[in-house]
Amino acid sequence: MRRYLVIANQTLATHQLRQELLMRAEEGESLFHFLVPNTEREHYSSVWAEYQGSIESGTDGAKARLRFALAYVRAAGACALGALGDPDPLQAVELQVQCSAYDEIIVSLLPDGSSRWLEVDLPSRISAFAQIPVTTVTAKGS
Repeated sequence: MRRYLVIANQTLATHQLRQELLMRAEEGESLFHFLVPNTEREHYSSVWAEYQGSIESGTDGAKARLRFALAYVRAAGACALGALGDPDPLQAVELQVQCSAYDEIIVSLLPDGSSRWLEVDLPSRISAFAQIPVTTVTAKGS
């Protein structure tokens, strides 16, 4: 069974991430572990409101997006679990990788120019310590 760690928050419900994960699910038996940094949305609200058109705030929004992601992966016949993690996405991934083994980490980003995770080079920073493939999926603007 292939094991994937998916780190996402605001982009959990995007078409691009769904397509990427469903493609992997079709390739064979898979387990997707969603890790959602439990961040307050105030800093990102204006970016996400422009991108998505509406916004849910804080932890409630993260939980709702996580439930949606779990549902679409499970509907495709794959195993899926998930949790809210440390607000710092790098720390959240470090802790998770210390606890479990994965074949690949998938980082889902907001569109270029909107992504704080891209500004801090999160994918490269994860790759530096994880020593497994790190794939980025970038949401498209509306």
